Amino acid sequence: MNSFWLRHRDALIILLSFLGALTAGGAFFLAGGVNPLEAYGAMFAGALGSRPALFSTLARAVPYVLGALSIAVAFAAGVWHIGAEGQLYMGAFGAALAGIFLPAMPSGPAMVLVLAFGVALGVLWAWIPGRLALDLGMNVVVVTIMFNAVAQYFTSYLVTGPLAGKNVSAGMTDRVQDFVRFARFSDLSVLHTGIFVALGAAVFVTVLMLWTAWGYEGRMIRLNPRCAAASGIPVRRRQLGAMALSGALAGLAGTLLVMGDAGRFLVGISKGYTWTGMILAMMVGYSPLGAVGAALVYAAMSAGALEMELLTDIPSEVVDLIVTTAVLFVTAGLAVANRLANRLRED
Repeated sequence: MNSFWLRHRDALIILLSFLGALTAGGAFFLAGGVNPLEAYGAMFAGALGSRPALFSTLARAVPYVLGALSIAVAFAAGVWHIGAEGQLYMGAFGAALAGIFLPAMPSGPAMVLVLAFGVALGVLWAWIPGRLALDLGMNVVVVTIMFNAVAQYFTSYLVTGPLAGKNVSAGMTDRVQDFVRFARFSDLSVLHTGIFVALGAAVFVTVLMLWTAWGYEGRMIRLNPRCAAASGIPVRRRQLGAMALSGALAGLAGTLLVMGDAGRFLVGISKGYTWTGMILAMMVGYSPLGAVGAALVYAAMSAGALEMELLTDIPSEVVDLIVTTAVLFVTAGLAVANRLANRLRED
């Protein structure tokens, strides 16, 4: 039993914390005069109770999964950057530019080019602050915050000025050309075939982080960068690579929003996907499998919360309350477990 607890301690704490947060949410429902089972049943039905509901949940999950993985990749290597939102914006803007101005060509190569251009801008927007932080010693948190602001204000200026769409509402570009759009699974859903690209990226990152030397070295750097450097691990190069991969995933999230969901770039294209992804990634200890699972659960809960609000009058924002409560429980649980472990070692 003890060995099982030691091997799976963090996962059990995360699971119990989530169950505790659901219980706390149930207490909130009771305080509002609503049966918790009824509320959670409505949430489940709204998320997974029908084919359209399932499609809606999966469509919501794509940017959250990529956003959570983007944060997990960098944080797991000890790079505490918070610039994924700016990288998402730059990736989306790059995809829109390529999708609008690309000359006519077969759809397959065109879509690859648009994906590559969007991802490349995301990588660039991560690589620059990565170099500033790792080579010049600048604070990576401050630099990436500034780059977020630059990306959002710069793209906002362009789409409300020189690159504003014609005969459309203010703050958006023209639509990208049809031959670079992902096909939708249904006319009644925004879920599109770009989900397979996101799935491929998630599998690649999971394998890279869990079963390769690259991922192992990143974990060593996060736990003890001096020990990692003394062991011959190129710390700076690994961390810069983690930043670049983080930017690629965030840029891919923005690119898929343009090529699938929105069909164009618009001001406010992100609904805080990477900020939510950061919370989810931190909650699961930057595990790629955990980040994907947490993003899927959050997407299901946020999709189902709309149905719950209609049936019970409980506001859909309760989902964010449950998630933040889960994060608090995880943080407290891990802190207590670490303190107990340290006391046992001392004894």
